[in-house]
Amino acid sequence: MYQDIKLPSYDDIRNYEIIANKAGSGINLSDLCGIWKFKYVWGNGQSDINYISSSILQVLSANLELYQSELTDDRSDLIIRNSIKFGIFSIVFVGSAFLRGKRPLLNFNFDSFYLKMGSLNLLEKKFQKNETLKSPFFSLIAIDKNKKWMCARGKGGGLAIWIKDQ
Repeated sequence: MYQDIKLPSYDDIRNYEIIANKAGSGINLSDLCGIWKFKYVWGNGQSDINYISSSILQVLSANLELYQSELTDDRSDLIIRNSIKFGIFSIVFVGSAFLRGKRPLLNFNFDSFYLKMGSLNLLEKKFQKNETLKSPFFSLIAIDKNKKWMCARGKGGGLAIWIKDQ
């Protein structure tokens, strides 16, 4: 399934980023909703894929899940879940995300952390909310016209690409 997806090169992503900086990416809330499997990461200022970090995140089944919040009428509010798995154990961060601007930025805050064994919560921790200006974000660069992949730059400057799972 994933083998059939043609992913953009680093140069393609940089070209998409130039366009997104000038005219916006056109990415909207409905484009983002679903489960995204982590594929590759490039370090800040690096044009080569960081295969070590990418491989580790792939082996750990790193996922980014985004769903529209049912608790608000704001069309830019999302529920965000970041997770990794190691066998039957998983680490899950859950919080809220906000889509802002024409590029746009996906600001997010995690308010809960879970350590799970299967569906059983072994540990749960609640976090205090950060101010939006201090919160992490993804600057959304591009999404495939068929919504098979998405790329973004993180607050730290690195690039990431995900493949749509659902």
